[in-house]
Amino acid sequence: MAQKEFSVVGKKIPRIDGYERVTGQAQYTGDYQLPGMLYARVLRSPYPHAKIISIDASKAE
Repeated sequence: MAQKEFSVVGKKIPRIDGYERVTGQAQYTGDYQLPGMLYARVLRSPYPHAKIISIDASKAE
């Protein structure tokens, strides 16, 4: 089997966003805020195998 030439594997790639990451200026998905943005939260039962009968969602409204 002939050895293949790779253009990226095993070679150094310049990081174009390295400075922003190190200085804390990089933007991540959690940093973005858009008008009308909604938020969600996952609520899990603290009891394993429990049957959830009802959920009080009054604080969410």
